[in-house]
Amino acid sequence: MRPFFRECACIIIMKAVILAAGRGTRLGKHTEDKPKSLLPLGDKTLLQRSVENIQAAGFSKVTIVVGYRHEMIEDLLKKHFSPTFYQTVMNPDYTRGSGSSLMCTAPEFQGEVVIIESDLLYHVEVLRRMASPTLKNAMAMGFFNHNRREVKLYLKDQSKAIAKAQWGEPDDKVANGDWVGFTRLSAEASQSLQSMLQKAQTQAGQELHYESFIFRLVEQFQFEAVPIQDLPWVEIDNDIDLHKAETEICPKIDCRKK
Repeated sequence: MRPFFRECACIIIMKAVILAAGRGTRLGKHTEDKPKSLLPLGDKTLLQRSVENIQAAGFSKVTIVVGYRHEMIEDLLKKHFSPTFYQTVMNPDYTRGSGSSLMCTAPEFQGEVVIIESDLLYHVEVLRRMASPTLKNAMAMGFFNHNRREVKLYLKDQSKAIAKAQWGEPDDKVANGDWVGFTRLSAEASQSLQSMLQKAQTQAGQELHYESFIFRLVEQFQFEAVPIQDLPWVEIDNDIDLHKAETEICPKIDCRKK
């Protein structure tokens, strides 16, 4: 039996935040009439699968930041999930970048939190690893294996401790891996992030990317890399990624249409 297939009946006193406000313009026609998080993969949307994974991993609550065609996301959540488990937060300024979505959730950063990007199709075991009680601050690490710029992770002396996280080129031979969009924060790091976000709210008009806030946290706190390359996952940015999700990842996590 593959090691990442196991049940989890426990409830973790930990929240998740999903950044789902953007459209996903690189997917062209696929997001003309819906947010990227509502891409259909098999018989469910990308967002529905992520929220179900959060439930299955035992999280106590999820906050979803919405923006583009937000009413479509809200309708889906009402149909499939209990209002006691989720809440939505509106980002009216979502075109400013993902950092503006994070700013909208500043009050949520109390206690332990896992931040999740909404364009990820993944096995629930990724979240179970991120929710491990042995972790404090962590970033999921994998390998994208494409020719696009990604955030690179550099580890300390062959350990899992992250020395640095920064944008890097595909041919970077020094980095130990790529950051996949899952980030675990301790209560202390969450409080620091909340303070950063509240200060950033005064910077009206600037384009903001949430990665810059995470980089600052890595400088302040000890972060650990959580390898997930043995698990099925893909980040969907364009048609190539969508094809990989449909043909390679869906069969591994049984998300084909029934």
